[in-house]
Amino acid sequence: MGCIMGKKQHQKRAKAKGPAGDARADASLLTDAGGYDWGWPRTEMAAANLELIRRLSAGGFSGCAYGLMSPDGPPFLSLVGTNLAGMKSAMALIREWSDAVGPNALQLEILLDDPGYAIALSQQPDLLRLRLTGLDTVLQPMLMTTSVMKTLDTRHPFLQQLAQYANEPIAPIVLTVAQQPPSRPGTLISTIGFRPDHANAIMLPGLNIYARAEDRPAFSAVRGRHEPPPELTKRFPDPDQSPQALARQRERRLKAALPKTLHVLRHRQDGKALLDRAKAAGCAPWQAEQAVCNLRVPDFLAYQPNGKAKRLAMLDKIRSVIVEPASTSFWPETIELEAVLEQAKLDAAFLVRRLDKDAKVSGILADLNAQLRELGHG
Repeated sequence: MGCIMGKKQHQKRAKAKGPAGDARADASLLTDAGGYDWGWPRTEMAAANLELIRRLSAGGFSGCAYGLMSPDGPPFLSLVGTNLAGMKSAMALIREWSDAVGPNALQLEILLDDPGYAIALSQQPDLLRLRLTGLDTVLQPMLMTTSVMKTLDTRHPFLQQLAQYANEPIAPIVLTVAQQPPSRPGTLISTIGFRPDHANAIMLPGLNIYARAEDRPAFSAVRGRHEPPPELTKRFPDPDQSPQALARQRERRLKAALPKTLHVLRHRQDGKALLDRAKAAGCAPWQAEQAVCNLRVPDFLAYQPNGKAKRLAMLDKIRSVIVEPASTSFWPETIELEAVLEQAKLDAAFLVRRLDKDAKVSGILADLNAQLRELGHG
């Protein structure tokens, strides 16, 4: 009997220490009871890894070389390092990015910084977001990326010509890597025997070369040798909670997640009829559309859980990954008007709670809409 009791006690302790499952929703989910406004801003982040930095470091990245492929050919720029195998590995990574989103996946910037220059390599932000979160998705995260920057204390006059060339409307350039020629300490590197690796080159659509620091765009990664590091904010910027911003965000996210449902509601007669009945019962047009979309979200769950907390947690997670296929069946006549009005009430309460944390949230849709109008979101 002692062994049995010991086993039961062990199982009880293990259960108490076990991680909380997905069934445990936080208090706000339970309070909202399934209400949700797709326009309310969410703080999300996508981050690039350090793989390019690691590979360039392994390649002994020391600077760059530049010239012409041929008398009539485009110019080239070679990333030079002491370990050619490591530099080729870095180029292979850049090619992976280019194959995924296009040849300008790499953001290469040069700042003429007398008497030399500075070069910075990073991922093009918009294309990085595309690679990480996809196209037309609900997510539109802030980005955290990394860059590699190196300052050189001399430059060849050809770089000035390259800067003029880069300002042309069409100015392709070939990106390669190369082995740094051997040199002795205190002497210039000899270019005898210099051979860029043209076999694995990438044709870039252009190159960003800035003659002056003030020519750089706002989020440029390249900096002069004597420039202080940029000032960094210690927190996320305050999200825009204006009615216009929420309307834009709501429209974008619903179109990304539930395009078929919106199309049926806006263009098919049975969809328009459902919206008209909801509007006649006190819903604003955008409220009626959003309520129907929210009623459709549970259809995308992998299964229908029994517990309320579990269901709310699953709904909260799935909203950011829904992509409704065009082939999805949707028949508006299967949705009861009472369900639309109840969902619109929950959605309105969700928004009131976030616009005014001290508000007494009504349980009547008309009163909630009056509160929203007072808050400037009618």
